[in-house]
Amino acid sequence: MDSWEIKVLCYGKITCPKAAATPGLDPELVLDSPYLGFLLQRNGRKILVDTGISENFIIDGKAWGSFPAEGGRSFLEKSIQDAGADPLEIETVVFTHLHNDHAANATLFKDARLVFQHREWATLLDPLPVMNVRRDYDPALIDELKSMNCVKVDGDFQLTDGIYCFLTPGHTPGSMSIAVQTSNGLRILVGDHWHIHCMAFGWMEAIVDMHGKRHRITPAPEVLGRFIPSSLIYNYFDYYDSCYKILAMIPEDKPEYIVPGHEGSLLVGGV
Repeated sequence: MDSWEIKVLCYGKITCPKAAATPGLDPELVLDSPYLGFLLQRNGRKILVDTGISENFIIDGKAWGSFPAEGGRSFLEKSIQDAGADPLEIETVVFTHLHNDHAANATLFKDARLVFQHREWATLLDPLPVMNVRRDYDPALIDELKSMNCVKVDGDFQLTDGIYCFLTPGHTPGSMSIAVQTSNGLRILVGDHWHIHCMAFGWMEAIVDMHGKRHRITPAPEVLGRFIPSSLIYNYFDYYDSCYKILAMIPEDKPEYIVPGHEGSLLVGGV
């Protein structure tokens, strides 16, 4: 089986305490957290995973939680250009989920088919009140997606040779992860199921940020078990089921197999 190359794309960043992702842990540690996307390439084929945040969700230089942020369509265009690709070359865009910081700018990919879970579409159409309070979803995305070539899937499926997509609800009802065969072995792109590595590997005592700086962190307390759930989880029962579903697919319990949607170290070391 031929392997896929994964290029890490940076669509901007949000500056916030680590505790925003790992509640109660390291509240004094403030980090630049990237909005990430991933370009999958093999034999001239190009598949994109996630499309970043809309500038409409960055108001007066601030985004989710009123934290300083930057990003938008121009960041997406530049990141794809820097990766040596053109938006019109993208044959498929796969969304880990449809939150506003992962699914904006879809209209840039006029010739692509857009793939996401049907239950994520249903949530976009009729979000819970708390989702509206947090502005998790962008209502403008509804008409954008209706005008494009969308494939709404239900559950696990083989996208193509070497790329397998599977439902991992918890963070959102229709979150999915993408398992990709690379020359370095399997890599699983998990979106925001785990925002950063230490949420999946609670024993970690240090992290590397998007600028390459190493920071000491607090490992998960015993009461939490091995995972550190964020405050942005739709269903905790689904979340823990999805945690073990993902771990069952990796050959070793090591961070390099997992590719989170906001892991800064990926911009330094790749995947």
